[in-house]
Amino acid sequence: MLTDTRGPARTLSPPAPVRPYARALGGPRRATEAVLLCLLALVVRLPSFHRPFWSPDEGYLATQAAMLRNGGHLYEDVVDRKPPLMPWLYEVCFAIAGDGGLAAVRVAAVAALGVTAVLTARTAGHLLGAWAALPAGVLTVAASLALPAPDAMAATFEIFMLPATAAAVHFGVKGRFLPAGLAVAVAALTKQVGFAPLLPLLLLALSGPRRHRDTLALTLGAAAPVGICALALGAHRFTFWVFLSSGPYTTSPPGAQVVAGRAGSGLACLLTAFAAVVLLLPLLPWRRRVHRGRAVRRGLGGTGPATVSSRRTDRMLAGWMLASAAAVSVGWHFYGHYFLQLVPPAVLLALRVVDMSGRTASGGPAVLRRLVGRAGRAGTAWCVAACSLLAAAFWTAGAWQARPPQLEKSLAVAAAVREHSAPGQPVLVWGMHPETYWLAGRPPSSRYLTAGLLTNFSGGADVRRVGRAYAVPGTWSVFRRELAHTPPCVLVDDSAGTPYPLADYPELRTLLADGYQRVAEIDGARVYRRDSC
Repeated sequence: MLTDTRGPARTLSPPAPVRPYARALGGPRRATEAVLLCLLALVVRLPSFHRPFWSPDEGYLATQAAMLRNGGHLYEDVVDRKPPLMPWLYEVCFAIAGDGGLAAVRVAAVAALGVTAVLTARTAGHLLGAWAALPAGVLTVAASLALPAPDAMAATFEIFMLPATAAAVHFGVKGRFLPAGLAVAVAALTKQVGFAPLLPLLLLALSGPRRHRDTLALTLGAAAPVGICALALGAHRFTFWVFLSSGPYTTSPPGAQVVAGRAGSGLACLLTAFAAVVLLLPLLPWRRRVHRGRAVRRGLGGTGPATVSSRRTDRMLAGWMLASAAAVSVGWHFYGHYFLQLVPPAVLLALRVVDMSGRTASGGPAVLRRLVGRAGRAGTAWCVAACSLLAAAFWTAGAWQARPPQLEKSLAVAAAVREHSAPGQPVLVWGMHPETYWLAGRPPSSRYLTAGLLTNFSGGADVRRVGRAYAVPGTWSVFRRELAHTPPCVLVDDSAGTPYPLADYPELRTLLADGYQRVAEIDGARVYRRDSC
């Protein structure tokens, strides 16, 4: 016991121990943060409930789920070049709420964004301190909107991949590499590029004191669920459709001008969420870091525990960002929703910039240095989050007015299909809008729900690599058998003005000549009905 001899005797309490973020906050505060972030996710995604669908990917997944509910088998008579978790998720949502709408899927997307925000907040708190936690979650929610409304609001692969990628890094920075690997597997079974966090996590495991044990746990966690799914669904079919069927697609990038335009547009949109962080970049100790690096190489210092830990954090965050950027670049298509994968690492890097500028600001405008000095790291982080929220308010307001491309056309074509067919009668849509099947409530006559699998067409891709020769291997022989066994009662030709006109494919020309009559034409889409139906 220590006493103060200069006055009345009193007990001096020892200094409070420094507690890690998870213990310092306590359960109630963490629960409050989680509730706030989930409510914020609900508010910003409310416009997603305003439209029947936002993208053809939603229509594809909805049609797959309906086929699975009617006895279809994945990668056999329900196929896509994607892993199985998303069709299963849609199937579960349809089993709960019916397949007449996507309300349950939209709720699941809100939950996915909320969980991503919570996990990113916990990771920021662990790496940077309690001051960074809630701002990181708010930034995550706000930045998820920094895309065109159809990309930001669609309940498809990227939004459901985010919680697992955020969980993988969260467990990894806490040294729990087995659950980190399992989270990577969940992300990869949602979309193949979910493997991206594996690279920084491997570097993190290899740089730790238990490198062999942690690397083995991470590898086992990432590989085991994928292997189990492969065995359950058929190893050959699973491997082909998930890993081997995308060759022509990934090797048929659009032209350089289209690639540059899409990449620049996506990055510019995402940058609006972090515009306030850009202002802090001049405050970073660029020259000091150069001098420190030279000192370390000369053995003059800069190798203390804090420095080593800081460098390890920086390397991990930079590795995650680079791996995610590489995943976004696969195939060079750069669709807007691909950029969602960059949100969690970008948020953590942004708060790392706030951390460094708040502690070591020595350059840049004097006014900015004084403002940051007075606000402190927490105040600066909240200023950055507030700017992102302000931008998010505009994005959300715009999403209420936005309409998915060809929404009216898809609804009109689906109405025509319903009018000229009976429930249960098969339909074939030769085009790139599989939502027609789901909106019409009619089963497809083929497992290939878009012409893309049979022609390698995708929006903006190299039109010189579109045609039968670039189809997914083996699809045309199966397609011919399906047409002969289950000829569609209604055929929709939506190929006008595309590189894959129906007239170029003898199988479809012969089919149309066998008793089909045109019954409608809607904005270039021709609807044919089979006389015998």
